Amino acid sequence: MNHPSFKPRHHFVLSIPCLLLLIFILATASFAQKIEITKLADGTTLVRNPKTPVPQPGGPSKLTLKEDLVVGKQAGNAGPLIAQLRSVGVDDQENIWTLDWQDNKIRIFDKSGRLINTFGKKGQGPKELQNPSRMAVTGDGTALILDLNKIAFYSSAGECLKEISTAKGHPARLKIDGKGFIYLDSMDITTSNTRVIKVIKYDAGLNPIMTLGSHEEPWKRAAVNPMMSIIYFHVTKDGRLFWLVTSKYEFHAYDAAGKPIQTIVKDYAPRKITSEDQKRLLKERFGGDTPPSIKFEFAETYPPVSYFIGDDEGRLYAQTYEMDGKGGFWYDVFDTEGRCITRFSLPEGESAFVVKKGKLYTLIPEDEDGIPLVKRYALEWR
Repeated sequence: MNHPSFKPRHHFVLSIPCLLLLIFILATASFAQKIEITKLADGTTLVRNPKTPVPQPGGPSKLTLKEDLVVGKQAGNAGPLIAQLRSVGVDDQENIWTLDWQDNKIRIFDKSGRLINTFGKKGQGPKELQNPSRMAVTGDGTALILDLNKIAFYSSAGECLKEISTAKGHPARLKIDGKGFIYLDSMDITTSNTRVIKVIKYDAGLNPIMTLGSHEEPWKRAAVNPMMSIIYFHVTKDGRLFWLVTSKYEFHAYDAAGKPIQTIVKDYAPRKITSEDQKRLLKERFGGDTPPSIKFEFAETYPPVSYFIGDDEGRLYAQTYEMDGKGGFWYDVFDTEGRCITRFSLPEGESAFVVKKGKLYTLIPEDEDGIPLVKRYALEWR
């Protein structure tokens, strides 16, 4: 008789076919996690990343965000300092620049969060801002403000240094590199109903030098896609450019001379757009009431990427539409070789805007009290 606490052992023996199948499954799973880097015949490099990040041995691959500063509230919770936060920039002194879309003001905070300057005048004349939408801040503390029909250059003292007309191009985004070259996007609809979006490099006087990125897609005049493809780009200090179209998880890299050097591709799991998602997206983008004359046409799934930014060390950070289970969205992090090595999430409504000197700066249009904020995190790599 067996002791009551004794349970007889059952030996499970795999048959040869089952063992081979298990080995194949394990090998396939391992292969799926491999990053492939290939040198192509044209001299460029192709980096293929699987769906899941692959930490690299010998290098930091785990990232933790630690909140260390919030900017936007006045002392004693007196209310918001910023009416409508549109853009955030950081200079080499770690001063934080904010662009206010509603009152047309640029505010500068030092790295401790203290307000040190406010400037900007609303109007349609010279040295006035009519509808500022984007801002790029150089390391030495000059802000390029993309207004309705011009780019205005401001010093940290608030002096308008110069203005350049953009009336012919109507760009939506801008960057500047360490040598003063300016990069703008453009969008055109051709007579053959093709939508063409580009990234163009200009000299300091805004004379076009070359087109560095271009994407074409069919354009339906009878319907509006609320999530149409957008081109995003990042420029390093030494003039390398990375661009991506949100409909494809595919980065394209060029050197300072405009020569293609690298393509970075990542697999992803598409997320379905539900009917509830459609209602929410229309409300977010067009307000509570949408004109009945406009026909909206959604794709079945979200794009692979919402947008991306780059840091001062050569890493890329792409916000996806994948949710973290807590109401936030995942960001994929690519190292300087183009390998997706880790990811982190931010709450919905909080967008990564700048990564510089080991700090991540996010833009929050409204907190729970309706106040626009900038939040700073220390990035802890392990």
